[in-house]
Amino acid sequence: MIKVFLPYDVVRNDALKLAHKIYTEENFVPDVMYVSLRGGAYMANVISEYFKIVRKDKHPVLYAAMVARSYSGVRSHAKVMIDGWTYPPERLRPGDKVMLVDDIFDSGDTINALAEILLDRGIPREDLKIVVHDYKYFTYKEKQHPVQPDFYSRKIVINNPEEDRWIHYMSHELVGLSQEDLEEYYYKQDPELRNILGSILGK
Repeated sequence: MIKVFLPYDVVRNDALKLAHKIYTEENFVPDVMYVSLRGGAYMANVISEYFKIVRKDKHPVLYAAMVARSYSGVRSHAKVMIDGWTYPPERLRPGDKVMLVDDIFDSGDTINALAEILLDRGIPREDLKIVVHDYKYFTYKEKQHPVQPDFYSRKIVINNPEEDRWIHYMSHELVGLSQEDLEEYYYKQDPELRNILGSILGK
């Protein structure tokens, strides 16, 4: 698998460009923006700030969050558990436009589980927009999820398993770092991190 490191300022800048496109070109303004914690938080914070400025004299966009996690259950099928919503879908009103933000569309399991709940509340698909930074599209998989991203910064087309990418979002991720990764992306820029990360990662 190919490992890719994504600096936080790249995600910030891409999120601003994406928010501007959604607002000016697609003329879409959400009433509720749901953020998938924790991965979608950095991206969503930037998009939220954009809408806060461009709509400062109008009804503000409600920023809400949910916690969802995937696990392998019986027969190794992926299951998605949703631990909570800060604004329950039951409170959505007819006519509400909804945006669902996450950092990446990988397997698509989590986003589709969340989208299904929102669609079941009566939100039409055209009023539910899926926004991600990275959209992985696996051409070799026979079955694709019904809900795919509407807006994304990068679409990564993967034709075989060897082309898959592990994207490391440097805004928060620490798991899975090798000694070489730490030296190149952390210690070289700030040597003080060697003691901090070395003490918790053992590297």
